[in-house]
Amino acid sequence: MKLLHCGDLHLDSALSSNLGSEKKKQRKSELLSSFVQMAEYAAEHGARAILIAGDLFDGSYVTKRTQNMVKDTVLRFSAVDFLYLKGNHDTENFLEAWEERPENLKLFSTEWTYYRYENVVIAGAEFDGTNAAALYDSLLLNRTDCNIVLLHGQTEKYRSAEKAETVALSALKNKNIDYLALGHIHSYRYEPLDGRGAYCYPGCPEGRGFDECGEKGFVWLEIEEATVKHTFVPFASRTVHEIRVDISDAETTIAVEQKMREALAPIPEKDLVKVSLTGKVSLTAERDLQYLAGRFENRFFAFKLNDREVGIAIRPEEYENDISLRGEFIRTVMQGNYSEEEKRMLLELGIRALSGEEAEACF
Repeated sequence: MKLLHCGDLHLDSALSSNLGSEKKKQRKSELLSSFVQMAEYAAEHGARAILIAGDLFDGSYVTKRTQNMVKDTVLRFSAVDFLYLKGNHDTENFLEAWEERPENLKLFSTEWTYYRYENVVIAGAEFDGTNAAALYDSLLLNRTDCNIVLLHGQTEKYRSAEKAETVALSALKNKNIDYLALGHIHSYRYEPLDGRGAYCYPGCPEGRGFDECGEKGFVWLEIEEATVKHTFVPFASRTVHEIRVDISDAETTIAVEQKMREALAPIPEKDLVKVSLTGKVSLTAERDLQYLAGRFENRFFAFKLNDREVGIAIRPEEYENDISLRGEFIRTVMQGNYSEEEKRMLLELGIRALSGEEAEACF
C-alpha cells in the first residue's frame, strides 16, 4: 500500500513578504498548483490515499477559485482518498459544508476517527484546545495492524513561532503506532517515537517566505507486511535559499559584490534568495547595500540582503590613549550599553561622518 503524507500547504496565503503584487499572484497560483501536482503524483504512482496533516488553507477566507480547484482535484482522482485533518490555520471551511461530499474525501473531528484499508488503520483527531488529554487516553490501536496516526501540532523538540497544540510524544509511546504523521512544522523532520514507530513532519510543499528555506516537498510511504518505508520527495517549484557570505577581508563595495557573486553562482534564477553578510570588517571598509541589492534583485524571483551580522574588527586597547576625536568617539561607543549590532552601526555611521561622508549612503 502506498500513501502520500503532506501538510501546511497554506492555500490562499497572503504572501506579504518581499514580493510585488504580480509575483504574489504568481506564487499563490504555484501553491495551488503544488496541491494539484501532488494529487497527480499520488495517482500516477499508485497511492491509495493522501494524508493532509493540517493547514491546507491559510485562514477562514478561501477564494472561489481555490474552492473550485480543490473540489475538482478531489473529484478528478476518485480512486485516491483525501484524508484531510484541520490544522490551527484551518477554520470552518467549505469542505465540511460540501453538499454530497464525495466518498474519497475523508474528514476528522475532535474525537478519534479510524479509516481501515485491509491491515492498515489510519487514525486522526483534531485538537480544539481542551481535548488533548482525553485523546491520548482514548486512542485504541490493535497490535497486529499497521497503524498510522494523523495529528497537527508542535512537539517539545520542534516548535514554531505560531501558537499550536503541543503533541505530547510521551503520551503516544507504546500505543502500537507505526508512523505518526504530523503537520505544523514547515521543514522535513523524522525521528523515532518508540521501539516500534517513528514520527514525521513532511514540511510544507513550497517555501512561502525567507523563513522557510531549504528543500520542500512531501513524504512518500510504502507499506509492506506492516513495515512502513518512508521517503522524502523534494517537490517545490522554487526553493528559498539563505546564503551567508563572509566579507571580513572585503574593503570595498565591489569586493563585497564579487564575494556575493561567487556564492550565488550555483543558485537557479527561478528561486528566492536571502543573503546574510557576516564577518568582521575594518573601520574603513565600505559596502553600499542599496547598490548591492540592485545588482542581484532582478536575477532571482525574489531577493533580500542584510548585514545585521557584520561586526567591526576593532581592538579598543588601540584607542585607549588616542586623544583624537575619533579615539574619544570609539571609546564612548565601546563602553556604552549597546548590543553588538548597535555598536557596529554606531561605529560605522560615526566613522563615516567623521570622515566627511554621507552616513546614510552606507545603510
